Amino acid sequence: MKALICCLLALCSFRVANAQQKSEEQLVNKIMQCFANHDDSAYASLFPSFDTLWNIAQQYHDTDVISARRINNIRSNPQRLQQFDPKFNPRIIADFDTLYAKGRDSGIHWSDLLLARYNLEKAMLPRELIGFEKVVPFRLQGYIFVQDLLTRRIYCMAIKDVHGINGKWYGGHVVNILEAESIDEYYDKLAKERKVLKDMLLVQMYGDDTAGLAEDSAALRAKARLDAIAAARKAAKQDEDEEEKSPVVTNEVVERKLYVGTFDKEVGLELYIRSLKGSCPETICGWDALYKFEDQDEWVRLEVTKGKNGKLLFSEDEAEMELTFKNGTAIGEWTSAKEKTTFEIQLTEKREVKNRKLFQLDQMLEDSE
Repeated sequence: MKALICCLLALCSFRVANAQQKSEEQLVNKIMQCFANHDDSAYASLFPSFDTLWNIAQQYHDTDVISARRINNIRSNPQRLQQFDPKFNPRIIADFDTLYAKGRDSGIHWSDLLLARYNLEKAMLPRELIGFEKVVPFRLQGYIFVQDLLTRRIYCMAIKDVHGINGKWYGGHVVNILEAESIDEYYDKLAKERKVLKDMLLVQMYGDDTAGLAEDSAALRAKARLDAIAAARKAAKQDEDEEEKSPVVTNEVVERKLYVGTFDKEVGLELYIRSLKGSCPETICGWDALYKFEDQDEWVRLEVTKGKNGKLLFSEDEAEMELTFKNGTAIGEWTSAKEKTTFEIQLTEKREVKNRKLFQLDQMLEDSE
């Protein structure tokens, strides 16, 4: 009995050691080994368990009010941590198996791949995961480039959720793989792949002419196609009408303003907005904008539209911010469409801003177009 217990403890210790990699490179190599052996169990062991993440969140202590508020956002909803554990999120293993099958069908020899290089960068922290940085200090995502030694072809694999905790590395949720020698080529191939999938979906919806089918079925499919074409033309005509009604916005800047303040009364926030000329009766016909939270290094571009009562709507991915500007202030709310949560925004115009910073922000806007 004692020998059996020792054996079980050894197996448990092996699993923990298997999950913890000493560097990003070791983690990437381990992921490729899992694909070479089609071993989704070993792949699952690379991810941190929910218990590990939950214990870190529970043990975290900071007298700072803002830090305490942020970690409580994680403690209040365990599902925010469960999504990174394959035991609770079956999508992780499903994506691994799907990607393996896709590669095999595409002619990839998984057991004969050579790691060429990898490019990992800091991952943005979604608003719904505020406080997660207290649990996982380092969050990376990026691309792994591998070469098939038998065909000499280069492939690019996209991954996310690479986590650094206490000097160890975990995770590596694989997303997709395509034949590409650069990130730009990967995105070009990705756009074509999505178009093919869209065309396949249309065929599934409206069918395809096949010899030998009944005339009534063919007639129904033909009518469905005609209806789809008519709907597309109607939508296009509506878009054209809207474009004719919409004012043309130029790149001529009327004014530049930088606002500073808080998100949820505690987290620092900066908002840069440029007002643009155009063909509308008013002086200002459009806007460009960026914003940055104090806990993030990068500025995020926002889509700006005019709302009711002179308010401006700022959108990014699954979040929207509505602000009212008056006498050098901007107040409103930031809302997450995914989490259905709302936070208060309070900003004040910064009167004295160095030209160097304005030029840098302008360059960021131009680079993000």
